[in-house]
Amino acid sequence: MGPVKGLGLVFPAQMCSAELETIWTTVSSLRFKHSASEAGIVEPCRGLLEIRAGVEMTVSIRAVTMDDDLDTLLAGTLSWPGADRIAAAFAAARDTVSGQFVAVGDGRIVGYGHLLTEPVADGGRAGVHLFVAPSHRGRGIGSELWRVVLPPARRSGLPGLRALANVDDELSIAIAEAHGLSRGSVHRESLLDLTSLRMELVEAAVRRAYDEGLDLVVFAPRSERDWEEFYEAFLQLHQATPDSAAGREPPRYETFRGGYAERWQVLLALRGPDIIGITMAFQRLDQASRVVTFFTGVISSERGRGVATALKAEHARRLRDEGWRELSTWNMEENFPILVANARLGFQPILRVQSLLLDFDEA
Repeated sequence: MGPVKGLGLVFPAQMCSAELETIWTTVSSLRFKHSASEAGIVEPCRGLLEIRAGVEMTVSIRAVTMDDDLDTLLAGTLSWPGADRIAAAFAAARDTVSGQFVAVGDGRIVGYGHLLTEPVADGGRAGVHLFVAPSHRGRGIGSELWRVVLPPARRSGLPGLRALANVDDELSIAIAEAHGLSRGSVHRESLLDLTSLRMELVEAAVRRAYDEGLDLVVFAPRSERDWEEFYEAFLQLHQATPDSAAGREPPRYETFRGGYAERWQVLLALRGPDIIGITMAFQRLDQASRVVTFFTGVISSERGRGVATALKAEHARRLRDEGWRELSTWNMEENFPILVANARLGFQPILRVQSLLLDFDEA
């Protein structure tokens, strides 16, 4: 696989020529150094800035458009929730420096990167997602995507950024570390086979919840006020989670409201009229039979009574009855109570993910 002959970059309008005085482009074994004047800036500080390398351009980085098929590119990749869900998140963050980019080579999209500054990730940091197609790795495209997302991330006013990589993906981790990132906490993805769900465990968990005087019911809103009250309850539960303690923000209301409108997605634990526990899931579009748990939480006064296990168990049963075959969940490895609840139901670990962190005040 030969080296890329040249590279064209498209940067956000906020990045003006003063920030582009010197540009380093590393592609395969070739390194080019271009000043902004040599690169030929098109319409500086208006719309997009296109930086041309002065040799034949075979790879370019540009903003995402509605016609880009991101789900095909990112099918089966790490923590990709689907283009529609990502688009909703960026629509909610439209007044920020957040942005999505693709690398285009050989007439097709070969890489993707995004910077999302609202809601923030761990430690109040911006969230970064980068991917390069296996056929185009080792050509410097990942490094160039990093160079696109880092400047606006620094201007965001946030203390840093967070990216994720498979713990076994030493190449991606090495590239991130070369850009100043360091290793943080590890998250675990676990998978439950709904077709072989052990019903005796489900029934025992649900029976315990009913013996505690709880009801497990589907969220069925009849008005916008029902949604608002549900979101308020979610926020209270989210604040008590390890993710929140680590600085991760909940989704905005409009993203939340639009992403969980199907009856199968949300199950509540009620004590009388009060919501004391919630579990929520969404479909993973690139794996048609799988849904992913977005959130499970129980108020502190009700913990230790098996509520989280009962919610997960009853939700798993209902999802199976809806025709889903797999349920996956992501958890911090330090979150022992939820990992225990998962193990009781038969979840099996399938992936470990490394957080990669960059704190700007230390960079």
